[in-house]
Amino acid sequence: MASLQSLYMALQDGEGFSVNADQKTFTGRGYAVGGTEVPSLVVENDSLSFNKFCLAMTSMASEMLDPDTQVIGGWVDAGMAFIEVSDVVRSKYVALELAKHRNEIAIYDFQTKSEVRNPDFISGTTTKQVSVSRETAKTIEA
Repeated sequence: MASLQSLYMALQDGEGFSVNADQKTFTGRGYAVGGTEVPSLVVENDSLSFNKFCLAMTSMASEMLDPDTQVIGGWVDAGMAFIEVSDVVRSKYVALELAKHRNEIAIYDFQTKSEVRNPDFISGTTTKQVSVSRETAKTIEA
């Protein structure tokens, strides 16, 4: 079991992690795909406090829908710390399709221990669908 302190220090050093809900390092196979319904934490790594990190990890672990097929992952990209619940799937094709649908930057390959960028990632957009009636849309366009 990894301690919250060791996971926090990994992020502060620019490293990543994938752990089960009980903070055991994930040793399975497959591909991790973020963008689940559990709210993620994205913050500048330099301003991420240990307390905020602990609260996020505890909250995410308690909100996981299926601890057998989900992990909590953390990584740093361009100075930003990302912490989120990811689904673990066996197929790279399925993982990339999920990443495309969720507009995730990348998936994580547990076998090669490397990220695989989503070629269909669209920067600056959100994947949340908003339901707007035609009448409302007409007034917005006007």
